[in-house]
Amino acid sequence: MKALEELKEEAIDLTGLVCPLPLVITSEKMKKLKEGQTLRVISTDPGFERDVYSWCAQTGNELVSLKREDGKVVALLRKGSGAVEANLWYWIRFHALGVKLHIRQYLMSINPFIKKPDHFITFVAISEGTRAERHLRGRAKLIPIPDEIDPRCGVVLAVHGYESAKKIYDELKREDFGVEAIYRKEGKEYRRVYP
Repeated sequence: MKALEELKEEAIDLTGLVCPLPLVITSEKMKKLKEGQTLRVISTDPGFERDVYSWCAQTGNELVSLKREDGKVVALLRKGSGAVEANLWYWIRFHALGVKLHIRQYLMSINPFIKKPDHFITFVAISEGTRAERHLRGRAKLIPIPDEIDPRCGVVLAVHGYESAKKIYDELKREDFGVEAIYRKEGKEYRRVYP
């Protein structure tokens, strides 16, 4: 009887919270579970679906199911054996990255000596974008994703010129990075140009 009680499903409703809170709270709750226990998470954050998928892949927890119900994402997670949960230092670095990228974006916008980026490469997860920037060694700069492309938390590689953006996109795709698309800035609007 006790074994069944220990494996009962936990649930948290994170309706109304926005990135990064749903993932932070989910991570903290999963830390407290025993191997094999499940957690049902309900979130209205538009980026949670993509974030929780990447988070599971990084931590070793299992994404049992993921569905949309009435404008909400419902994820069922299972605590994996040997799961590596994010600690406080991880979340500090995560927020520091956000601050760094916003400062970089601002400095790029006011620097009169650089060509302004006009093409932006999107990713399936923030971790894929940071990994791609390291791989490219300065050929493109990571900045926060513009709200006009996607209101969720995320990052994009900022590039000047379609040919450069396409070359980088193709290279990252060949190397199995989680790239999504290329957008071009046209005035105040962003238009998807590839694929």
